[in-house]
Amino acid sequence: MNKKCIGCGIILQEENKLMDGYISSSDHRLCERCFKIKNYGQNKVILTGNEDYLKIFNNISDNDLVVYVSSLLTLNLDYVKRFKNILLVLTKRDILPKSVKNEKIVNYVSTIYNIKDVVVVSAFKKVNLDVLYNKLEKIGKGKKIYFVGSTNSGKSTLINEMIKSYNGIDGEITVSSFPSTTLSTIDVKIGNLDIIDTPGIVCEDSIINFLDLKSIKRLNSKKEIKPITFQIKGNGSILLDQLCRIDYDTDISSMTFYVANSLNVDKISLNNNIRMLNYKSSTYNISNDQDLVIEDVGFIKFTNPVKIKLYYKDNISVRIRDNLI
Repeated sequence: MNKKCIGCGIILQEENKLMDGYISSSDHRLCERCFKIKNYGQNKVILTGNEDYLKIFNNISDNDLVVYVSSLLTLNLDYVKRFKNILLVLTKRDILPKSVKNEKIVNYVSTIYNIKDVVVVSAFKKVNLDVLYNKLEKIGKGKKIYFVGSTNSGKSTLINEMIKSYNGIDGEITVSSFPSTTLSTIDVKIGNLDIIDTPGIVCEDSIINFLDLKSIKRLNSKKEIKPITFQIKGNGSILLDQLCRIDYDTDISSMTFYVANSLNVDKISLNNNIRMLNYKSSTYNISNDQDLVIEDVGFIKFTNPVKIKLYYKDNISVRIRDNLI
């Protein structure tokens, strides 16, 4: 059997330094890419795309258990309908305000997506890891257990923390702010559980595909978010760091930003809204009590109808949903 990298799951090889999975010695358990990510924070452009990942998902049967992992900040559930038997795990609970109740989040997701089993966790603060583990033991018995989720969902971080909690050793799956860190399936033992970690699904329009590591780290908050609220009326503009500009037109409403505390959110004068004017733009009509979600950045909560025009430099994935909170 070909030996796999313990960090990303790619098959190891010594023939081509430019290809994924390269190792300089057969004794190495980490590929060169994972070694550089772990030790130097460096990354190499990968050669694998979503088509390769979907081939893996096509091998998941209806009887297998899929642990679908999604960040609470953006709730990317685009691929949920591909699977029959799902336990939904919502990560990064620690970055949402404590005033937000878990019951409300679970009810919201269950109602919208008709999902019965939901666990809200924080790997960083070890919140509900025992609840998740016990559910996996109960409903995963006799099944293959696949961990699935988008890049930047916190999937690998969660698995590593579970390995540490239930095996008593540090998890070795490579964790990085870069997209597409896991490249193939990885068989993992967690306590009495045998799980299969899968590559993160790439959101091709996510803004992190166009940013350097320093900028990506600014988006990935590790502290509880402090929401920023603006009361808005008439016409105006709000600048979300250097990522995008939002022009609004409304009788009266409010906008609350749930983004990393390191990002600057500023209300700017109409006389000063020339910034980003020549960038790409999209117009949205937001109804009562809706959120505007910017993939891998966060979301903006609106309380009343508003028309907005979004200006942005790079491709970004944006969607509208009912208010989460």
